[in-house]
Amino acid sequence: MTTQSSNMGINTGILLEAGTNEAEILVFEVAGQTFGVNVAKVKEVLGISNVTRLPEGHPSIEGVVRIRQDVVTLINLAHFLYGDVAEAEAKDNDCLLLLEFNQRPLAFRVHRVHRIYRVSWKATRPLPTTLGMNAPITSVVLIDGKLVQILDFESIGAEVAGITEQQSAEDATISRIEAPDVPIVFAEDSRMISEMIRDHLQDAGFSNIHGFVDGLAAWEYLEALGEEHTTDSIRDQVGIIITDIEMPRMDGFSLAKHIRMHPILGALPVLIFSSLVSKDNQKKGAQVGVDAQVSKPRYAELVSTARQLLGLSMLVEA
Repeated sequence: MTTQSSNMGINTGILLEAGTNEAEILVFEVAGQTFGVNVAKVKEVLGISNVTRLPEGHPSIEGVVRIRQDVVTLINLAHFLYGDVAEAEAKDNDCLLLLEFNQRPLAFRVHRVHRIYRVSWKATRPLPTTLGMNAPITSVVLIDGKLVQILDFESIGAEVAGITEQQSAEDATISRIEAPDVPIVFAEDSRMISEMIRDHLQDAGFSNIHGFVDGLAAWEYLEALGEEHTTDSIRDQVGIIITDIEMPRMDGFSLAKHIRMHPILGALPVLIFSSLVSKDNQKKGAQVGVDAQVSKPRYAELVSTARQLLGLSMLVEA
């Protein structure tokens, strides 16, 4: 195997003041369809050469490629999305998107890379929940006259390469503490991760859980509560807010900024749970008053951090 040569530099540190509700989206094509991914998740865009096939594994895994010192799993994104059809065949001019989840690199074959666009999350729309729909798409946005689908790469990586299971297994197991009356509000646009958050919170003893598909839906719920309660009584309605960063309509930093500026909600603890946790985003979180940040998919750490912020005793089994 040899190292691929880079054909696009990605500067993941250029964005943006926290709380502006903006993102930079790398737009690319797979089988003639236009998709997007947050630039903050992309380490590099490379050419593809010398793929070493693997004898077993998920059918969408082509094999592994060497990228400098790392041996990285390569996922054929067209095969994952469309199955074993002609459009999924590898082509010589395909590109490799090198993404990183919780410090684990993962590569995706795509057919064409366009450019980076700055967009407002206000312009994105979550997909409606439809019975039987399992598409790994969190939202859509109109860019340059094209409908761009924002892919849920965490869910794809979890299904194909087991990134969620592998990382979660490294965390400590959190003992159950009955806390049915502690109200938790969370915002998460990925259906899979939303279910995992709810499952882990319930397993830890929480039952008063309110989940929302994006930051704006969570904010509208919180704002309505803020109109009905005082700074003392609001604690009976909201114990803690857990939020992703990257979401349609309103991102997690903007949600935190709205909360901190509200006279009733301002003192509520806010916990970021995101695959975009980094030094830059730690700084941005501090700018908008986030209390803590936990990297996906560390669900046990999410539960233990939430307990700390709530002032609950924490029992951890090694």
